[in-house]
This record gives sequence, structure tokens and C-alpha cells, in this order.
Amino acid sequence: MSFDDELRSALRREEPSVDFAERVLARIAAGRRPVLWLPRFRWAAAAMAACLGIAAAGLEYRRQQHIRAEGEAAKARVMLALRIAGNKVHMAQKKIQELNE
Repeated sequence: MSFDDELRSALRREEPSVDFAERVLARIAAGRRPVLWLPRFRWAAAAMAACLGIAAAGLEYRRQQHIRAEGEAAKARVMLALRIAGNKVHMAQKKIQELNE
């Protein structure tokens, strides 16, 4: 049997059972709702996914801010080290000039 034949067989029209209407009415009378909550569930799932996305974006933003702050602190330490090294070189040059005079 080919795929098309299987698909046609699966989707062929069937008449509902004789007691179908009675079962639906009994379910309504019993207060059992048909599965109509799915659209609400979909909205809730979409809202939850949006919240998770926003939370993930917020965490990523904070991580980037932390990395940026670490980079700024490292830059400040390097600049301080360069100033100290520059001062030491300047002092050494002064000493050499004093010895040459």
C-alpha cells in the first residue's frame, strides 16, 4: 500500500456512531467540558515563553554588563600599572642624567 493510499484511508469520511449525539449531550449535562481549554493553554504557554525569553534577555544583559565592568576594571589596573612603570622609567632616566653630569 502506498503512502497516498494510506493517507486516503486514514482521512476517509466516516459516519459517527449511532450514540454520538447522546454521548455529547450526556457530557454537556454532566458538566464535563470538551477540550476547549487548549486555546487558553496556548495563550498561557505563549505568555510563559515570552516571560522566559524576557528573563533570558535580562540575564544576558546583566552578564554583558558584568563583563563590561570587569573589562573597565582591568583597563584601570593596566593604566595604573603603566603610570607606575612610566614614573619608574622617569626616575631611572633622572638618575642616569644626574650620573652623567
